[in-house]
Amino acid sequence: MRRALLLSVGIALVTYFEFAVFPGHSYLRGETQVYVPMLERLDAPGYLSRDLVATHPHLKYTIYDEVTLSLREIPGINFKTALVIQQLIWRAASVFGAFLLARAVGLSDLLSFLVAALLNLGATLAGPGVALVEREPLPYGFAVGLILLGMGLLARGKPLLAGLAGGLALLYDIPIAASFWLVIVLAAIFDRDLRPLFRPVLTSLFVFALLLANLAQLQPGVVESQAVFGKLPARVADLQRYWSSSAWVSLWAGKEIWSYLAIWLCGMWATARIWPILNRQMRWFLIALPLFGIVSIPVSFLFLEKLRWTLIPQIQPARELIFTAGMAVLTSSIAGVRAALERREWETFVWFFVVFAIPFQTRILDVLRVSSPAHLAELAFSLVLAGLSVYLLIQHQGRKAHRFVLIIPLLAMFAGATVCRLGNTRAIHENEIADVADWAEANTWGSSMFLFPDAGRDLYPGIFRGESRRALWVDWRSGSLLNFFESFANDWWDRWHETMQESFSPQRMERMLSLPVDYFVLRRSHELADVKPAFANREFVVYDSRDLRKASNPLRLASGALQKTSN
Repeated sequence: MRRALLLSVGIALVTYFEFAVFPGHSYLRGETQVYVPMLERLDAPGYLSRDLVATHPHLKYTIYDEVTLSLREIPGINFKTALVIQQLIWRAASVFGAFLLARAVGLSDLLSFLVAALLNLGATLAGPGVALVEREPLPYGFAVGLILLGMGLLARGKPLLAGLAGGLALLYDIPIAASFWLVIVLAAIFDRDLRPLFRPVLTSLFVFALLLANLAQLQPGVVESQAVFGKLPARVADLQRYWSSSAWVSLWAGKEIWSYLAIWLCGMWATARIWPILNRQMRWFLIALPLFGIVSIPVSFLFLEKLRWTLIPQIQPARELIFTAGMAVLTSSIAGVRAALERREWETFVWFFVVFAIPFQTRILDVLRVSSPAHLAELAFSLVLAGLSVYLLIQHQGRKAHRFVLIIPLLAMFAGATVCRLGNTRAIHENEIADVADWAEANTWGSSMFLFPDAGRDLYPGIFRGESRRALWVDWRSGSLLNFFESFANDWWDRWHETMQESFSPQRMERMLSLPVDYFVLRRSHELADVKPAFANREFVVYDSRDLRKASNPLRLASGALQKTSN
């Protein structure tokens, strides 16, 4: 009982610090800008009925919406709380799964917690644009946590629980869970010794696949089906490349592939070092998952860029690279701990340097390039933390000293948060846009349409929509749905090209007055002369389109705005 209590407290603490410090968490800063409007409309169809994103939900093959809407029914829980609850649960599952993987190779509870905490420092992949520990509460991030839990349970010989975890991962995100299940199917086919262990897991796959199919048939709010079989039109392909390069590997692989190959080789080297202590099921996962990540690049190139299969941008196979990075961190940390227990100082130092370099910079070769303050910090923190690991695990090896090893990941979290601040210069005026959202929710109709014509690619229009439940004519972040619906791609581009692709000017805004937009929101630096705003704060001014249409003079910037623009 005491051990179970300590284990629960340890998992809770690791989850809290990685949630609050590093990698951290966010809401309405990424893909939740797309998911939340869909959820809002499913919950209350009277809202966002004119919003391009909310009326194109792509939630048919996930229980993300069903679970979130069910939690939303609990009094006092809003969508943000419902999503954060799921995020915390499945992040804790990831910590527990990593702990079980470390225990399966014979490490003590304390050292297993060290490995689990180090793995949950995460890794952000610049090419496919995904993270091992996702900051936003997204289906993909939930599924990754469940997959790690399933791996840990299998490593400890718990097939039924592993099947449950893997099945839930499948219900949240089919593409990312497919790798987990593919390993199990291949191992059951080719490894006779593992068939008795994996047979109950395969039964779970069948059950959850049927459940997912039934839930998909009952999915509400589907206006347009996602194309599965077909050839991607050239215009839509061009728009996808314009919005984001993540699905189109030829746009980033030439630059990123060397780092991913280096990470894969480090992971394979570490796996070779700990091979004797791995059980058969762990060997399958630690070899196959990283390999799937590397192979996903040519697979994606072939089926999307050569054959133009419409399904590929939706599933984005190159996201599997996250397992290449994750398994490299896992095996390197285990190899580092094993080297420390055998008092091999330099080997310990090298393995822990890799462990810390990957979450700080998955372009791992860039860590050695001191070309910016962020790169200098990455290198310095990686070296210092690797040295500290050697000091605590070897120089003062012993039962008493080992009590302090969890200081290592804790310091790494604060170091990672510092690196993030150095590398992130984009500012979002959170309080100001929240004021605009509060005003809109209290003073405009639920069907009102807003446009932010000078926002460009900034994120604050999507924050406004999520907080106010008011429709946007168009915004940059919504472009992620280009990968799912051809009609959306055409509508989004027409709106974006007409209103926001070029730089803002009052003359361009005057041509927008014929659009079915009820309110225009501008930065304070673009405040208009001779038109009274419906609402204003320190950063934004909101104009009623009726007042703009009734203006007696052509639209022009106010004198104060002209001065700010010239400065």
